[in-house]
Amino acid sequence: MKAPCKNCPFLKEHGISLAEGRLQGIKNDLLADDTVPFFCHKTTYSTGSYDDDSDQYQLSGKESYCMGAMAYLYAKRRLNVPTRMGIMMGLCDLKDIVNTIPLIEVD
Repeated sequence: MKAPCKNCPFLKEHGISLAEGRLQGIKNDLLADDTVPFFCHKTTYSTGSYDDDSDQYQLSGKESYCMGAMAYLYAKRRLNVPTRMGIMMGLCDLKDIVNTIPLIEVD
């Protein structure tokens, strides 16, 4: 992922509408646990599935990290482990993350 999707919920403008308080809850969760990746909403559920028995999303392996979430964490100086590993493995570019920061709500 090189840039946030057009309606990334982290964007200052044109982000997908979430229930009141949901984005702040996501941000709080990201800051509270640096081991969990946050996937782009466009790559979840369209590729994976939901298991009613376990009440859990089942990964397909085709999910992509959310660029808005990565930029938010970088702006807060709190890059999570999956993003740091992605940078080290050449799967994402720190420059792309930095270039996204002006587009998102950092608070």
